[in-house]
Amino acid sequence: MRPIHVFAAIVLAGPLSPAGGDDCEPIAIWRDGHAVGELCRGGASEPELAALDLSDDWVPPVFAASEDGGPGYRPTYLALAQERFADAGGDAALAPADRYFELFGIPPSLGVVRARLADEARHRCHAAIEDAPLAAAPERIVEQTGAQAMARIASARGLRAELEHDRVRRKLADLEALAAVDAYYRRAVDRLTVLEAYLAAVRTIQAHLECDGLFTSPPADEAYTWQTRDAVARFQRGAMILPTGIVDQPTRDALALGSRERDFRTALRALRERVAAATGLIEDGTAGTGPGTVLGRELEPEATWRVRGHEPLDGAAPDLISAATEQAAGALGWRDADTAQGFLDALEASPSRVVGVPLPAAPPYHRAGMTLAVEIDRGDVWPDPAARWHDSPRRPALILYALDGDRRIPLVRWPTTIGGWQWQKLEGDLEERWKESPVGPRVWGDLFVGPRWLPPESTPDRELVRGSDGHAVLAREQLGPSYRAAFGLIAFVHRVAEQERGRVVLEDQGIRTHGTGSLASLANGVSHGCHRLLGRNVVRLADFVLAHHDHLRHGEAPTHYRRVVQHGGSFPIAIDSLGYRIELVPPIPVDVLPGRIHR
Repeated sequence: MRPIHVFAAIVLAGPLSPAGGDDCEPIAIWRDGHAVGELCRGGASEPELAALDLSDDWVPPVFAASEDGGPGYRPTYLALAQERFADAGGDAALAPADRYFELFGIPPSLGVVRARLADEARHRCHAAIEDAPLAAAPERIVEQTGAQAMARIASARGLRAELEHDRVRRKLADLEALAAVDAYYRRAVDRLTVLEAYLAAVRTIQAHLECDGLFTSPPADEAYTWQTRDAVARFQRGAMILPTGIVDQPTRDALALGSRERDFRTALRALRERVAAATGLIEDGTAGTGPGTVLGRELEPEATWRVRGHEPLDGAAPDLISAATEQAAGALGWRDADTAQGFLDALEASPSRVVGVPLPAAPPYHRAGMTLAVEIDRGDVWPDPAARWHDSPRRPALILYALDGDRRIPLVRWPTTIGGWQWQKLEGDLEERWKESPVGPRVWGDLFVGPRWLPPESTPDRELVRGSDGHAVLAREQLGPSYRAAFGLIAFVHRVAEQERGRVVLEDQGIRTHGTGSLASLANGVSHGCHRLLGRNVVRLADFVLAHHDHLRHGEAPTHYRRVVQHGGSFPIAIDSLGYRIELVPPIPVDVLPGRIHR
């Protein structure tokens, strides 16, 4: 068992002292886009400076190596961040198609960002596309079957041929003149306009997706079928949009933004995660009025962070992370895609990938041993079978608080999930049952890095395979460790106090706060009772807790789980570790509120 320890923010950043001496590891100090001197990494600290690790081997502190080797998922994390998919272990099969991993909690390395910025052929491809059809597109474009798509295309072509025939017969200059003839032609031309606007938008979308190489199966031109929907979902992940595969306004805006600008925003987000780790900040504005901008840019759309039905909390912390990221970007001289690419080109040739930059001081309530508390608001709860598909106006939310004297400061508020209607295997039959998300006081007693999921016997075998008869494979990614795992990259274990033989023990009832491979569920979905978070958020949460809360590292937690899945084949499961366990000392209190129950 490892000793209790707390990482203060300066330790995460790496302390700095004046350069000189045999033990000096000199790093460049950057201000206003210029290197202005050197300091040693180590020794006496400079409180106004933080060391940012911009190397391609950077990982969030929760994944860092430690005396016991650290979490075993670290090599896979690095392979995914660096887009070395063949080295991604159990994630190698799905990673090339998934392509982008930021929402799962794995931002691209700066080397990958640099390569994207330098890909001139890709940028020319995007720039050559006329984006006007995106502005005229329907509000939402959703997947169609092949038959539906072909019928739409045939309808548009047939209607145009009919109207052009009548236009020529009447010796009119254009269809606008034909529409002026009478109400029949006006309605027909309006219908053609709508049909062709839709098809033009789909063509434009497909052209942008082709530039990025996002199709894994060839699409039918102008047809919004599953091939294009899947490619759109990949694009959405790369743009920090929850991947629904539905083309909505945020998706159209991202497509029209321009590839170099999108890549620059990716660079800013990659920098942001390093800044958050270096400063020990978690305050992102979500508990209040929302995140701020960085260099005038919104780095993700509102739907990614907004919890529907919730107003800003009183006394909420402002967005400190965006302000610190903007200060870091200014120190490095990043103003746009060109200046960021120039910096990253120079960094590639530098012997050191660690730089010192001035960053804002942490708020006074930040200290080692912070008192933290968590509240999970279940929002609208619909356990009535008749209302199981009800669109809840108030979604579930997780709020993290810092307790500072008499103050209870909301630090973040993120979308989460609670229970819902799920299929279960009961005595061999499948039945849909309400999966409760238990309410009341709980604690986070442990967190697991690279957590494994042990499917209960009630989990239908069909949910544990991918593909169909003759091509089915075990969905090992669900079991973990994987960014696609049921528990994502990080899981906090909920425990509840129970009386046992005259003493209080903390029982694990199987509920977790965790990441998820089902990103879209955070917008409108449900869970089996657990509280899902975006992978990006749960990794930040783990880093923040380890930076400010005492803990014990126990390493891999042994288990012994065996099962044979029978669906489309026979697939044995053997799991011998629950993941890398870190005990929180003392546990962090969690209050799960009942929410608004609708009967």
